[in-house]
Amino acid sequence: MSAGPGGMGDRITVIVVPDETSPVRRFQVPRALLRHGIWIVALVAMLFTAGLVDYVRLRVEAVEVEQLRAETRRHRENLLELTDDVSVLERELARVQEFERKVRVIADLPAAMTEASAPGAELGGEAGPQGLPTGPAGGEAGPWELAPGAQGALDLESGDLFLAVARIQRDTQRLILSSRHRGDSFDGLLEGLDGKRHRLASTPSTWPTDGWVTSGYGYRTSPFTGQRKFHAGLDIAADAGTPILAPARGKVIFAGRKGPLGKTLILDHGYGIRTTYGHTSALHVKRGQEVDRGERLADVGSTGRSTGPHLHYGVTVNQKSVNPSDYIIR
Repeated sequence: MSAGPGGMGDRITVIVVPDETSPVRRFQVPRALLRHGIWIVALVAMLFTAGLVDYVRLRVEAVEVEQLRAETRRHRENLLELTDDVSVLERELARVQEFERKVRVIADLPAAMTEASAPGAELGGEAGPQGLPTGPAGGEAGPWELAPGAQGALDLESGDLFLAVARIQRDTQRLILSSRHRGDSFDGLLEGLDGKRHRLASTPSTWPTDGWVTSGYGYRTSPFTGQRKFHAGLDIAADAGTPILAPARGKVIFAGRKGPLGKTLILDHGYGIRTTYGHTSALHVKRGQEVDRGERLADVGSTGRSTGPHLHYGVTVNQKSVNPSDYIIR
């Protein structure tokens, strides 16, 4: 590289020699362009460096965002599992509460204090669901109908994690208070059961036969007249000949035909409690006979006014009809 001749100091000659056999190439570059070019190259280098740094920063942030998204998904899944666990606990507490209620009914004990009046109930929020089991006869009662996943799952679906966490914390606190109250109530129940062994042995508490409930206790549309009529018992459908077992110790006070109920059996369990078994096909005990819990009384049939093989099971206390479901624990 050299300055051009003849006062051409404002230009710079650039000589390029590719190799020994190729011709030499000369270029003249104005000095001003060279000076400006250096600044342009420097500016381009700075812009490139800044762009590279910004690109690297964006890539790092993208990785961090993806990590945060993955972590959020994990938290959401964990919260969903937690809401499911809370719902399961609610069901189990409701089941325990219903069990205690039935035991108190059977043992003729005062009803348990409600959670609304228990100490600290103001922190508990809404009370748990109430209801009777609707599961098949002869088996474990099915769970009460509850909203699956509770409200916390709805909050998670809407994307409000903070609200979901707040609800789960509230529900957990309520379950803690409820479990404490249930423990205190059970302590009182155990004290009340002391000395009631004979009454419990004589009070019906089991399904009288295997089958499924086709008509519950209360008002219903009569299958014969189509009119609304009170049904004072449970209709338990089963195959003809299915054994009917005594739900408690008692004495047979009636064994024979009884109008629309057909072949009927009535047990007196003492303490004002009686059970009725209608539409049977065969009776295996007779009037005046003492029976124990689990002893075979009769067979399921369709005698009397019946639409098919089933057992009409009724319970009366002091000659007043009551819901037989209250006298079925298992």
